[in-house]
Amino acid sequence: MTRRSVARAPAKAILLGEHFVVSGTRAVSASLGLYAYAEAEELKLWPSEIVSIELGLRVTIPGPDLSYSGPAELQPIAAVLRALRARDFDIPAFRLTIRSEIPDGAGLGSSAAASAAAALALAGLVGSDMSRDELFMVTMEGERVAHGNPSGVDPVTVVNGGVILFRKGDGVIDRHERLEGVSLVVADSGIRRSTMGPVSSVLSLLERLGSVKRHLLSAVDEIVGAAWESIRVRSFERLGMLMNINHGLLSAIGVSTPELEEIVYAARRAGALGAKLTGAGLGGSVIALAPFGSEGAVQEAMGRRARWATALYAGVQGASLISEA
Repeated sequence: MTRRSVARAPAKAILLGEHFVVSGTRAVSASLGLYAYAEAEELKLWPSEIVSIELGLRVTIPGPDLSYSGPAELQPIAAVLRALRARDFDIPAFRLTIRSEIPDGAGLGSSAAASAAAALALAGLVGSDMSRDELFMVTMEGERVAHGNPSGVDPVTVVNGGVILFRKGDGVIDRHERLEGVSLVVADSGIRRSTMGPVSSVLSLLERLGSVKRHLLSAVDEIVGAAWESIRVRSFERLGMLMNINHGLLSAIGVSTPELEEIVYAARRAGALGAKLTGAGLGGSVIALAPFGSEGAVQEAMGRRARWATALYAGVQGASLISEA
């Protein structure tokens, strides 16, 4: 009987703190109800195969040394394979098929979700359990290939799920199961960009600020801390205000665009408590905090200026194995 294993991992949105989190501030992120799925099927003989449905790619892994010379888009998955082998997972010949609801390059954690789902599916194929910490470390190897110098907020969010307070080097500082009492509307601008470029640009800018850098990072960390307290006590008007301030800082450091600004201000005019870009910026997605009853109007206003917009559940379960046989 052919062994199969299927896993999934959610998208993520950074609610506050992107870019600055790479330099040591805290950030707040949430898992979202969009998923990447990975199905691993055991083959009788090598070579193995990785298939990406959305990217239209099919690459061959010649043998058990897991050497890879395929397109760059699947290099993160190849890094996950090497990370599993380094941790003594005995991976047989396989076909790994990845399909995703998460748009690529939209700031919603598509690469982290695909890497986490792939790692879980392959581990499930050989009947091995993975702890959350181990899955994070393996997923992080894929993120290093995808993004160069990641903070770790994407993989820690898709692996653990929920709403997370995070700091680079410390990991999860605090966690809530979900964002309750308000809707999170997500709009994809349709403008694609890599994460490496904006991150490198912001790091360079911060270094040129001299002593101002310390004050800016301190202010952002205070904003994030206040936002976490607002989530704890369900003070969503205050949370929205803090999101707006965070967006203003992101715009000031040059990672917003006229198209993103249009979506942000459309959301606010339609009744959002707060709206901001999420992720690396220079394209990608916008998130809006909408009171119950106004999410439809906010979604419609954002959708008129974006590729798509939808209200998503914030705080879904993290990466999980959903079947094995």
